[in-house]
Amino acid sequence: MSIKQLAAYLGLSKSTVSRALNGYSDVNPDTRQKVIQAAQEIGYKANPTAQRLASGKSRNVGIILPANSAMFVSPAFSKVLAEASAFLAKHQYKLIVMTLSDWQDEQDVYFDFMTSGLIDGLFIVRTRTDDSRLTLLSNSNFPFVCFGHGQGYGLDSFVDVDNEDAFYQLTKRQIALGHRHIAFLDAPIDLTLSQARIRGYQAAMQEAKLTVDERWILNGELTESGATIMTKEVMSLAVRPTSILCADDIMAMGCIAACESLGYIPGVDVAVSGYGNYEYSVYSKPSITTLKYDTEAVGEMMAKLMLNKLDNRQFPIQNWFYADIVPRQSDANIIGLIKS
Repeated sequence: MSIKQLAAYLGLSKSTVSRALNGYSDVNPDTRQKVIQAAQEIGYKANPTAQRLASGKSRNVGIILPANSAMFVSPAFSKVLAEASAFLAKHQYKLIVMTLSDWQDEQDVYFDFMTSGLIDGLFIVRTRTDDSRLTLLSNSNFPFVCFGHGQGYGLDSFVDVDNEDAFYQLTKRQIALGHRHIAFLDAPIDLTLSQARIRGYQAAMQEAKLTVDERWILNGELTESGATIMTKEVMSLAVRPTSILCADDIMAMGCIAACESLGYIPGVDVAVSGYGNYEYSVYSKPSITTLKYDTEAVGEMMAKLMLNKLDNRQFPIQNWFYADIVPRQSDANIIGLIKS
C-alpha cells in the first residue's frame, strides 16, 4: 500500500499522513495516533527510495572517524554514537560511517563526502583550535553538529561535556587526598577538549596555591603506549608526582603498567585517575578512579540538534553535560604519609 492509498483510506491529505508518520509537531496528536495505528494495522511501510526522491534528501547523516589507532574511537564515544544512531533511526535517518587514513587529505575527504549526495549532514568529533573542517562546512552552508566546543560555536551546532569542570573536580579530589605534586598526561594540545582539561587542572592547583612544574604536564596520543612513555618521563624527575591524572582510561592503564615496571604500587605509592569509565576499568588491578558522563543523553542530543537542522524540528537544546567522579582503588590517600 502506498502513502496515497493510506491517506485515502483515512480520509486525510497525503501531506498530513506523511507529516504524522514522520513525527512533525504541527500535526494534531489525535490525528498522528490515528495515522500510526492505521499504518500498523494494515502493515504500511514507507518506501525509502520514494521518500528520498520526493524530498530530495538522502536521509543519511555522516561521520568520519580516524582509521589509525592514534585517535581511536573510545568505548564511551562508541556508546554516544550508538545512541545518536538509534535516535536518528526512530526518525527515518541512518548514520553512515567513513574512515580517514593517514595518507588521505582530510579536507578532500570531507569535501567529497559532503558533496557526494550520500548525506544530509555531518557529525564532527574531536574538535580542534582553528578547525579547518568547520570552516569548510560553514562556508558551504552544510549542516553539522560537533561533539566538542570551541570559541564561536553556535548553540545549535555543538554538544560537549564540561571538560574544564571535570578535571578541576578531579584535581581537587587529589589535593583533598593530600597530593601536592600532581602530573597531567593530556591529549594532543590542538584538541579543544585538551585545552579545557588543562584549564581545569591549573585552576584547581592555583586555587590551592600549589606550584605546577611544567614538566608534570605532557601531551600525547590517547593510547596505552603513549601514556607508558609519558609516565616513565614524569616518574624519573627528581621531584616525582604522587598523583597522575590521565586524559583517558586507556592512558590510565598504560600509566599503571609503567608505574609497576618502575617498582611503584599504583593506589599506594602513586594515585592514578582516568576518564571515560570504561567497563574494563572496573576490573583493572587496581580498579581505576575515573570520570563518567551520560553517554546516552549526549548521543541523543547530537541527533536532536541534527534533526532540528535537517527537518526543522524544535527539540529543546542542551549543550553542556557534566562528568562525575567514580572513586576506585587507584586513588592513594597520602595525608600524613608524604610531606609537601
